[in-house]
Amino acid sequence: MKSISQKRRDFVLKLGQALGVAGALGSAPHAFAKSSAGSRANIKSIALKKGANGQQRLIFQLDKSIRHKTFSLSSPDRFVIDFLNTSTKGQLKLGRNKANPKATLVKRLRQSTRNNNDFRVVLDLSRKARAETKLRSDGSSYYLEVALSPRQTNKKGSAPEQIKKAISAVGRRSGNKRAMVIAIDAGHGGKDPGAVGKKGTKEKQIALQIAKRLKNHINRQPGMRAVMIRDGDYYVSLRKRIHKARKHKADLFISIHADANPNRSLTGSSVYILSESGASSEAARWLANQENSYEERLAGAHLLRKNKVVKSMLLDLSLSNTIDRSLELANSVLRELGRVNHLLRHRVESAGFVVLKSPDIPSMLVETAFISNAMEEKRLKTKHHQEKLAKAIFKGVRQYQVAMQESESLYDNYT
Repeated sequence: MKSISQKRRDFVLKLGQALGVAGALGSAPHAFAKSSAGSRANIKSIALKKGANGQQRLIFQLDKSIRHKTFSLSSPDRFVIDFLNTSTKGQLKLGRNKANPKATLVKRLRQSTRNNNDFRVVLDLSRKARAETKLRSDGSSYYLEVALSPRQTNKKGSAPEQIKKAISAVGRRSGNKRAMVIAIDAGHGGKDPGAVGKKGTKEKQIALQIAKRLKNHINRQPGMRAVMIRDGDYYVSLRKRIHKARKHKADLFISIHADANPNRSLTGSSVYILSESGASSEAARWLANQENSYEERLAGAHLLRKNKVVKSMLLDLSLSNTIDRSLELANSVLRELGRVNHLLRHRVESAGFVVLKSPDIPSMLVETAFISNAMEEKRLKTKHHQEKLAKAIFKGVRQYQVAMQESESLYDNYT
């Protein structure tokens, strides 16, 4: 099973390819080109050519079409090319500019065989560079061209800046840069009472009381800050709850509820995240809504608005990553709830709840207990039980935060 940092790295690499821009992550426009059937391709030669404005082109000559993947690493700066089902005879040698060694972007070429089938080339760079690849053929041979350009780090709207914003949007970090912002959504409110217990207890009241207790726990924890979606008895539409969380740049969204069922013997807590079908319908809705700016939708990332395919891929990746994180959060909270209350189910459930549909905020909905059950209704009304539930949710969130910080530390060290 992949670690959090491994999954994040896979996701970020896919995102870089989906954006169609290079820089911190590199790009592979022909990463999925069809390769010739049969035996392996062979790299016959390599050439380094100088271009204008400090650009350089690295050209690999091959005897067959190939599939390849690329990505970039920093500290030190490197560009990696994986040739799939490819080999080479002998060592590839890179010519040097003896007159002015500093004029070349590529300081050194390293190579190795991977998985007994693939061939990896690592380019050690003298500075940060933008890289693009292109596969072409002259009829007798195939050529993979790697175009390297010095990367401008201070240019507004540059590719690296686009990627930085995109990654921040789809996978916000919870490290030391700023406090983790948790949006707490007390379900129902105002004209919408939610479920009503046999003794007249209204779900909207219980949800708000537990939400306020959760807020107090969060605000007492360094590195966390709570934002209440509603802090009184008034109605907030489902979509507005999402918008309010996004306005406050929330890192997590937690919706608090009290369950109900005609079968009044049912008891226990449960936790929900967005289902795959719910995510798909939301992606279609967002892509169809042309009035929403892309900056508003993905936290300021200005990303190829006219390219519908890229938009769709980015949104799909964002939702997938968010669901993964939501599951990690929900599992932590469910474990803690199981220590203070009976669980209706011992696994996280999935549903298409509207309040869970923000594509870049990990979200969960907590059904604290069954207000339709007389025993649980009675307990839900007590400060003691409300406090136990709020503290359990907080503990789960805190465990998630610690796990994210550790995974980010591992990720930063790796890259």
